[in-house]
Amino acid sequence: MKKLLLLIIIPLFNFGQNSQTYLQDFVLDLDTFNRYIPTANFGGQTWRGPSWVDNVFNDSVATMCPDVLAYPPSPDVWDWENGWFYAEALLDTCCIDTIELGWGQLNADIIEITPQNFQNALDQIGSEGLYCLNMISSSMSKQLADLESAKNNGVKLERIRLGDEMGKSGNELSVSHFPTAIDYATTCDIYIDSIRSLLPNTKIAVSAGNFGAWNPRAQYWNEALYNMTNKADAFRWSAFFYLKDADTLFNTEQLLAYPFDQIPTYETVRGFKDSVQELQDYELWVGYNITDNTLDKRYLNRWSLVLMLSASHQIFLNNKLVTDISLFNVGGIFENWDALDTENNFRKRATGVFASIWNRAKLNKNRATKIKTPIELIDTITYVNNNNNNPREVTYPKLFGWRFENDSTYEASVILTNISSDTIFISIDNFISSSNVLWEKWSSDSLFDVIDSTNYINLITDTGTTNILLHPYSINVMTEDCINDEDIDDICDELEVEGCADLGACNYNLTGTQPCVFPIDLYGNINLDCNGNCLNDIDGDGVCDEYDNCLEDYNPNQEDFNSDNIGDACDGIGLIESALKRKLIKIIDVLGREYLKEKKGNLLLYIYDNGQVEKRHIIK
Repeated sequence: MKKLLLLIIIPLFNFGQNSQTYLQDFVLDLDTFNRYIPTANFGGQTWRGPSWVDNVFNDSVATMCPDVLAYPPSPDVWDWENGWFYAEALLDTCCIDTIELGWGQLNADIIEITPQNFQNALDQIGSEGLYCLNMISSSMSKQLADLESAKNNGVKLERIRLGDEMGKSGNELSVSHFPTAIDYATTCDIYIDSIRSLLPNTKIAVSAGNFGAWNPRAQYWNEALYNMTNKADAFRWSAFFYLKDADTLFNTEQLLAYPFDQIPTYETVRGFKDSVQELQDYELWVGYNITDNTLDKRYLNRWSLVLMLSASHQIFLNNKLVTDISLFNVGGIFENWDALDTENNFRKRATGVFASIWNRAKLNKNRATKIKTPIELIDTITYVNNNNNNPREVTYPKLFGWRFENDSTYEASVILTNISSDTIFISIDNFISSSNVLWEKWSSDSLFDVIDSTNYINLITDTGTTNILLHPYSINVMTEDCINDEDIDDICDELEVEGCADLGACNYNLTGTQPCVFPIDLYGNINLDCNGNCLNDIDGDGVCDEYDNCLEDYNPNQEDFNSDNIGDACDGIGLIESALKRKLIKIIDVLGREYLKEKKGNLLLYIYDNGQVEKRHIIK
């Protein structure tokens, strides 16, 4: 079937003469690098179109599964009390320099986007709020009063960010208010002290990032922030890179690999590599985008941008200090920044298309493990410096991805991005134990057609964990899928205790959530009758004897760790002391094969150094 699929699909992709099909099946393995998954943040500061007071709009934003959304838009001119921009007349009197509202701000319909209204949207979407304070046209006392009012009106205020206006060059508002990095750090120090008195559990980030000697104001910006008395929880790092007219000479490979050249350079220059000693006590919150500054806007809002965003996320996840990744923007497809197109089913920009795919892949997961790229799929590309024509060679993976997992339920998913023109076959059964999985393979008829609809963005589904075809220029998401659920309890039959699913009237899904919670023996036998009663319970305590550590009448020779003549399994104190002091030696299955971790669907034996053996059937 997969060979037939290959013959059908390959002709749709005509992206270059160098494409090839790897007939080799690359058996993928996990890297040793694993981490908690950063929160997915949208710089969702919309103020045009339906915005946060529109329930249908909020439902559309929810399809992108953001963990965090930001408020307000344009914080340097925003009045929290009224939920709209300060009037121009007021701005002329409250600032030491001139602030002019932009065309869009002056011509947008006024929408009352108060913190309370934003909180209602967050509740509907299921996201946290990130609140950006106005350090330019508002005063510290006014902002603190606004925060207190918002808190008293039920706004949760989970996160706060200072210094969105702190552009390190070319921002006269920032320069006039805070001429040096120390001026900015001193003000942030006072803000943080006051905020923590009001909101002790709120995370606070400060805008940060060093520049070179050519900008003495920001050459040591981070160092000033390190020296604050009231330290921030996080540094907010803006990582924007810009495609210029000189970059229109890029071939497809140079374009798609560009994040692997740019972002590591940004990390080094701005002082945000995770090896920086002074950073170890801080989180990094990254806000980034890829901006098209070419005259003909040939890269704006294309499928190629979706792939570049995936590459960017790949790199940010490699930085162990990055705990939040913010994309721009929730706004729609229009040049005037109207929000998502309400007339066409809320069409999204490339950022929204990417977020819908990526964020769904990690939904309900909290840990990520990097997937190794086979050496055959590592390539190099050459870029030329615009200022001196010096070439630089960059190594990049043509295929890259992550395994996401919930470390409580062990539910897993996989995301793999192929930024090459090659068709690749892969197997992931080395790190996915379930055989019932669903693949969603996202690709496009064109890398460079503007995303003004989703008609040419293709979704193909597949199943299995071996010999899986990945199309050229594609993002591929695997989730565990239930194909066989004959007892209709929403849990795949092969993940249930053997024999449970097909017993007809003998229904062992007694809890309603976890079927067949009753233990089985080493041979797969269920020691229960159709009413859930244990068939082998000599001491009459309602626990099947094979799994009863407290058989006082049946087995008097039990462990007595604290020497109180009560078997530890029956003795609360002894059991606690024994459990605290014992160490897990290894985990094996019934055939003696050793496991490094629990795997769903397996009966596993946990062997401890005090001789205890626990049997667990891992269902979820």
